[in-house]
Amino acid sequence: MLKKSCFLTFSAIVCLSMGSLAASKELIRLQADMTLLQQQVRDLQKSFDTQNAVLQKLVEQLADQINILKKTFEDVKGSNQQTQAAVSAKVDSVSGQFSMVNSSLDLVLERLAKLSQQVAETKAKVEVLDAPPAVSGLPARTGPPSAEELYNTAYGDFIKGNYDLAKQGFAEYLKSYPDTELSDNAQYWIGECSYVQRKFSEAVQGFDSVIKIYPTGDKAPAAALKKGYSLLETKNTDAGVRELRLLVQKYPSSDSAQLAKDRLNSMGVGVPDKAPVPRRPPTRR
Repeated sequence: MLKKSCFLTFSAIVCLSMGSLAASKELIRLQADMTLLQQQVRDLQKSFDTQNAVLQKLVEQLADQINILKKTFEDVKGSNQQTQAAVSAKVDSVSGQFSMVNSSLDLVLERLAKLSQQVAETKAKVEVLDAPPAVSGLPARTGPPSAEELYNTAYGDFIKGNYDLAKQGFAEYLKSYPDTELSDNAQYWIGECSYVQRKFSEAVQGFDSVIKIYPTGDKAPAAALKKGYSLLETKNTDAGVRELRLLVQKYPSSDSAQLAKDRLNSMGVGVPDKAPVPRRPPTRR
């Protein structure tokens, strides 16, 4: 009887030791995963800083080109020695170069936004690993995904080029979380998905929703800019010009307003000194 009792005690000790060893291995694996992600954050941050410096240099070079082109434009206008036909041809050439510079600046801003989002997503993964592990035996979470999970999943699909999935994800986010700090961003990316797919009529609706529902959000100027671009792409030139001019009037100090001015100038329509004051949209409650 004593031997049997000793054997049972020894067996229990062995089982407990094996359980501890398994838990220790799992903890080591989680620590390794966290270390790997932290290294990825550092590498991504370093890559971001490097590319940001390169892009900043490019922006400076483009700004210099704009100044040179403006001077050339003024010289052409002030020259009385050229014929009217030659002046018109030169103005068209300079306007085309302005349009190319504006497109390049737009691409630079989009690349910076994507890099910033990648850094934020990787840091979020590290924060998840830093959280205390779930206690063994407790049931897994069965509730709906969090706002962060929904948004990051949808944005990840956008980055990968899965635009239809991204639109569904952002729509699900807005259905569950219609009034958060990222709600206007989610609506903006719905419009951006359609814009990239060259579904410009759908893009107009998506960007218009940002302007109407979140008029004070930080995505409203960019949405107005892309709505104007989309209208121009659908050959609805008058409506596109009106939208870009309205953007300049409503958000005069924004980067989007400057891009709108450049686009209007490249089209030869410009921005009037005074424009009708737009009707103020209803305040979002």
